[in-house]
Amino acid sequence: MRGKSARELTEADVHEIAVRYLTRREYGIEELRQKLMQRGADPAIAEKVVSDLVDENLVSDQRFTEMYVRTRMRRLYGPVKIRGELRSLGVSDYIVAEEMPFEQETWLDMASQWVEKRCHGELDYAGRAKLHRSLMNRGFTHEQANIALDRLNSID
Repeated sequence: MRGKSARELTEADVHEIAVRYLTRREYGIEELRQKLMQRGADPAIAEKVVSDLVDENLVSDQRFTEMYVRTRMRRLYGPVKIRGELRSLGVSDYIVAEEMPFEQETWLDMASQWVEKRCHGELDYAGRAKLHRSLMNRGFTHEQANIALDRLNSID
């Protein structure tokens, strides 16, 4: 496969490349399709191979989303950012809604954990504003950021 141009990649070659990608980690359907085309696969062949892999249950948006949400939550990212990243990877809103925890308390706890890791000492107005912006950039809502910062003040 090395050194073959896009015109020379057969369906078997593209299938082998896709399976190799999938042995490393989960991929979303659209993400895998794009990755194969970037690798030089003809779009029609990439579509056929990905469709076959979906039929074989080797690639699944559901599994990918579940893994992705769990990983990003572990790294303390908020729901807005996670949802946006999944949309950009081609995962449908329906699947994202199914896999994302909807309990507000879960997200508040995560935001609070992140603030506790970053906060050292007394917070003045500028420090609080900086943490608030950082929480918003990590994908937490305005309300979640405010509550997390209020929780921090109540701990002190």
